Amino acid sequence: MTVSFEIMNDTQNPALPEGRYLVRNVASGLLLEVYGDAKGSGANVQQGKESGSTAQQWHISPVHSGGGLYHLVNVNSGKRLDVANASTENGANVQQWKANNFGAQEWLVERHLDAPGRVTLVSYISGLLLEVAHGSTEDGANVQQWEDTDSPGQWWELESVVE
Repeated sequence: MTVSFEIMNDTQNPALPEGRYLVRNVASGLLLEVYGDAKGSGANVQQGKESGSTAQQWHISPVHSGGGLYHLVNVNSGKRLDVANASTENGANVQQWKANNFGAQEWLVERHLDAPGRVTLVSYISGLLLEVAHGSTEDGANVQQWEDTDSPGQWWELESVVE
């Protein structure tokens, strides 16, 4: 089930209920996942075919109560979605990493006003969007950050998972 968001004070920052989600890329229909069900820090994040693995499930929770920033924690590993080396550059890799208090693990969830149920995930550290590299629709394609191109490879649907 795709989640509906109630709008608080800001039309770009939805009030996202804390919980477990599948994060599905709009262009490919594939899920955000940690490669090979890896549990260690530095493991790569990519898109993959739905497998039922908890490596494709993300616990999304607010960084601060009432704020617009969120942590995405991989259910399988307990590690956070993280921009490698806290890079602010286009093409920087996205990985999982142990929890820290750095902005490379904080994400702004922006809903699309013209496409209900779709969001972009914006890195707090860089202001760049989470995307599937080169807009690929292939299983195993890498995930990175890139400037806003207003393309489906940067759009995601959050599907609630019953725990």
